[in-house]
Amino acid sequence: MFVLLLTVFVDLVGFGIILPILPFYAQAYGATAVEITLLVSTYSAVQIVSAPIWGRLSDRYGRKLILLATLAGGALAYLWFGFAGSLLALFAARALSGAMAGNIAVAHAYVADLTTPAERAGAMGRIGAAFGLGFVVGPALGGLLVGSDPGPADYAMPCIIAAAISFAAVPLGMVMLREPARRESKMRDRASMGELFRAVRGNGIPNIIGLMFLVTFVFTALMALFPLWCQAQLDWGARQVSYAYTYIGLLVAFMQGVLLGPVSRRIGEPRVLLIGAAALSAGLLLVPWVDDVVTFAANTVFMCLGTSFCHPTLTALISQRADDRHQGTVMGVANSVAATGRIVSPPIGGMIFASLGPNWPLLIGGFIMWPVVAAAVWMSWRYQARETL
Repeated sequence: MFVLLLTVFVDLVGFGIILPILPFYAQAYGATAVEITLLVSTYSAVQIVSAPIWGRLSDRYGRKLILLATLAGGALAYLWFGFAGSLLALFAARALSGAMAGNIAVAHAYVADLTTPAERAGAMGRIGAAFGLGFVVGPALGGLLVGSDPGPADYAMPCIIAAAISFAAVPLGMVMLREPARRESKMRDRASMGELFRAVRGNGIPNIIGLMFLVTFVFTALMALFPLWCQAQLDWGARQVSYAYTYIGLLVAFMQGVLLGPVSRRIGEPRVLLIGAAALSAGLLLVPWVDDVVTFAANTVFMCLGTSFCHPTLTALISQRADDRHQGTVMGVANSVAATGRIVSPPIGGMIFASLGPNWPLLIGGFIMWPVVAAAVWMSWRYQARETL
């Protein structure tokens, strides 16, 4: 498990370097707010196709091989992004990054192979913590590398460093990662399309995937618009936004790596989901009152608690309902549905941002979370009923 977490961390450092500077890089080529959000959507539009494919290939040929291939492809995409030279090339490079982003589903399936259902929420939280730590180191590096007043050429160096870090994850994984024993005995199994469809459709999985779609829709709008919101609301530039991402990464790493596992074991996944959904909704609805560093730091705790508890818990609930033979396929489909939210959310948020103002996309997201809160209340009631039997 440690080696997988280390591999994910190294990969996410590269991703974290790029994420805060992406809107400002696009602005350097004349991109509007809507075009910037479409750039975010391009990544997810390709991911929606690639995630089930990578998941299915990992079921057939093994987690390790597919994970390493996508890491190498992602590093090449960073290099292309750094030397794009035009807005059109930025879109093409982000499309390649999205094609390689199916390794998230593979990593989740890898964790499912190594854990029991009771351990899974905590294990998914540790994957999230590795993501969070990558977001601590990556944005901090990006902020230092990009400088205080960057132009298009200044964004190449962060992308080169991101590519180098992701390339470093390949030999690390090649030497240290082992194929999970559970997969080795099943790798050569074949399943019909009907069997795969039943694996995804059964045991309440579509309902949980639907909740994941709503959470992803809201969270993606927040992340896509976050640099632009900081620029409009707080007058921050690329460096300040990078440091803000570092703060977010620290919170997420602590909440997912330290809090989530013990809290899940103590109160159960449905109640954890309820806490997370309520916190994310509250944080989004409070954004109009954020006007300085102190209020930003305080309100960010709510939003980080929300995403730290919602995403890993929903992922664990889906994994618990999937049978062992089709973990990669089910997680790939779940990631594809979530990617649909990442496709449609940024341009919708961008249009609302441009027409109504910077706070409105986040306020609307706070209301969209209410059905998730309601579903979590119902799930918690059923969980309590089972406990009392």
